[in-house]
Amino acid sequence: MHMHDEDYKTGEHGAAVGIFTNIILFFFKIFAGIAGRSHAMIADALHTATDSLTSIGVFIGFKIARKPADRDHPYGHGRAESIAAKMVSLILILGGIKVAYDSLIVIIFQKARVPHEIALWAAVISIIVKEGLFRYTYRLGDKIQSNSLKSDAWHHRTDALSSVAALIGIGGARLGYSILDSLAGFAVSLFVIKAGVGLFRTAYEELMDAALPQKMLDDIKNLSIEIDGVKRIKDIKGRKMGIDILVDMTIEVNRDMPVEEAHLITARVRRNVLKSIKGAKEILIHVEPYQQ
Repeated sequence: MHMHDEDYKTGEHGAAVGIFTNIILFFFKIFAGIAGRSHAMIADALHTATDSLTSIGVFIGFKIARKPADRDHPYGHGRAESIAAKMVSLILILGGIKVAYDSLIVIIFQKARVPHEIALWAAVISIIVKEGLFRYTYRLGDKIQSNSLKSDAWHHRTDALSSVAALIGIGGARLGYSILDSLAGFAVSLFVIKAGVGLFRTAYEELMDAALPQKMLDDIKNLSIEIDGVKRIKDIKGRKMGIDILVDMTIEVNRDMPVEEAHLITARVRRNVLKSIKGAKEILIHVEPYQQ
């Protein structure tokens, strides 16, 4: 099986774990929030619900991106993964705004109430589960170089941080500072909005074919110039399409070199880059005569 197929399957598995965990955690937290009369925990549960939606979006994105190229999509479906990342970020931003609004209403109109102990324990359990889910998902995303999976991981981390804020707010409210529960809900929203804006920017740059990091381009250049027969790398540029890396470069060879030999050199360059650069899928090489 092609390595990229394995990567997409890894991404699907990571998203599926997130979906399953978030659904269970949502029902537990919404019950604890309602039964425990905690605005912060209800807001935290809604944040977990957005986590479920984003994990579903990431899962669908990987499913589509894994489809092979066809006549209508000759370059494949890799952008589906970037589109999923963008959708995740928008849900994060909108969810954060909703939580901020609800919390401010309670703060302004002074309708705060003292939450019950069950809400406190729900926050503790949520912190442990979501931090573990963050570490697991981010490790997978880093392994396959997937921005949408990393985005999903950071969504888990913001949920863990929102549970920390909820824990502080609920604990403070139970100690007599009832307004802290809603203040914590507002603090949660700021975490969510900030994370969403950052993830949106990353997905936007991918969809706009932003350049690869200079270090990666330098690595590709070094891998190419070490092939016998390559005199110089005249030009190189690259972009990401989902988890795939696409590179265009112009190499120079001796002007009297036969076409067949030049073709063999480009094949060696391509193999060397594909073998050495994680995520590299397409290397388009143009050959020109060496200009001294």
